[in-house]
Amino acid sequence: MDPIALTLGQKFELEKRSRDISTITDVKQLQTLTKDLLLAWQQEIARSRHAVQDALS
Repeated sequence: MDPIALTLGQKFELEKRSRDISTITDVKQLQTLTKDLLLAWQQEIARSRHAVQDALS
């Protein structure tokens, strides 16, 4: 199994959230959501980097 493959539950959650995003018509709401997602993405990168550094030390 690919260690970074999405689980079935994650795939369902992704599809649900994608549909939710598709219904948003308010630009301000989309901007806020985008900023939140960018922050979460960068935090995940930082956590992954930290986990790799811990594993290697």
